Amino acid sequence: MMSRCTAFILSKTEIITNAHCVDDAPYVYVVAGTKVLSGANQKIKIKVEKENIACHPHYSHLIFGPFDIAKITLETPLEFSDTVGSIELVDKDYKFNNQSEVVAAYGYGVLKNTGPLILRRCDANYISDVKRANTFKPSQTLYFTTGEATNDGEIITHGDSGGPVVSKTNGKIVGIAMGINGTTDGRGAFLPITLFLDFIHDPRSVKPIPPPLTPNEAKFIADIAAPGKFLTVYKKDYDDADEDVKLKFNAIILSETEILTCARSVLGAPYVYVTVHKPSRNATKLKVTEDQIEIHEKYALSGLTFDIAKITLKEPLEFNDNVGSIDLVDKDYKMNDPSEVVTVYGYMILDGTMRTRRYDTKYLNGTICKPKVHPIFDANHLMCYTLDESMGTTATFGGPMISKKNNKLVGMTIIRYPDEPVIFQPIAPLLDWIRKPNVRRNQRRRI
Repeated sequence: MMSRCTAFILSKTEIITNAHCVDDAPYVYVVAGTKVLSGANQKIKIKVEKENIACHPHYSHLIFGPFDIAKITLETPLEFSDTVGSIELVDKDYKFNNQSEVVAAYGYGVLKNTGPLILRRCDANYISDVKRANTFKPSQTLYFTTGEATNDGEIITHGDSGGPVVSKTNGKIVGIAMGINGTTDGRGAFLPITLFLDFIHDPRSVKPIPPPLTPNEAKFIADIAAPGKFLTVYKKDYDDADEDVKLKFNAIILSETEILTCARSVLGAPYVYVTVHKPSRNATKLKVTEDQIEIHEKYALSGLTFDIAKITLKEPLEFNDNVGSIDLVDKDYKMNDPSEVVTVYGYMILDGTMRTRRYDTKYLNGTICKPKVHPIFDANHLMCYTLDESMGTTATFGGPMISKKNNKLVGMTIIRYPDEPVIFQPIAPLLDWIRKPNVRRNQRRRI
């Protein structure tokens, strides 16, 4: 299946469109100089490889709206003519401050999902995002209302994505059309171009940044720091270990005294530290000895299943607005909806800096994962999810996976091999083990 979008020409070598039109595409074709987009009319058709496509580094395919812009650089310049040319952008200080201002949107969208792809124009008044402020930030997405259109009353349809929105006052581009989406109440949405002028002029000038971790999200995270390069070293070696060789994993707070993490992060350690971070960057650091650690009796280093451990604290955590527990899903919860979005939390390294971040993704079932991941992957007990490398290199092992649907813990990340999806354990099958009283087993196991 081919995805067709609209775009606009900045210069003979610069094309702007929506990021969702080109994201992850190995290549695209740029077609110019035709009103009816059919094979016979594609006289100017240029193939563009992935390396010449730059999506905004803050764009996420999981969220409709913000930062949905991409720049295509042509190696073969366009030849300008009566039907091919560039259009100017408004200045950076341009403001939408007149609700009666009329804009014109252009695009090759399909009418009523049928018929040829014909370049159309529709005129409309824009409105600010007051009604839908809970969904989109007003500074990132604006709307225009239904107006006099040349497409049988339809303002924006599928295929109009990436098209220019032009001011009828000055004839310059003021926005980028974003196609139609169920969250817009049927209104056409567009991004104001002034927010992206730096990116348009030089995509490399905008650096990737991780989404901020809010206080409510931060309370889900506890950092397990297992000092020592090897988990079999003696206490003196742990005390003398350099910071760069200390093993650090993530963990999940179940209650004031219960912490969940990977078995591999604590197996054989004479002690670990549980570090609970706070927004002030001060941390509560609790020492945990071997007798406080319980490892699942079925866990083995030769496999990946049952890679789970429970830590019981002698000193209860002090819950507040930034430190607290997270609810577990019910025992009968099934991860069987491939469209369900989950959020993964934990350490990720981006631009050489490691910090707690979050990452939204869709999980894959075990059957799909099996041919893609490590040979010892057990599809009966494990599942996986893909990782967007632009968010950073994952180090989330032991970190929580939270359903966006019910805000409960549904999984725990355990490992990732190079060039493979990230493997996680669903929580529901392990609930009996998690909730049973500690029996202090396996404390003496060694690597």
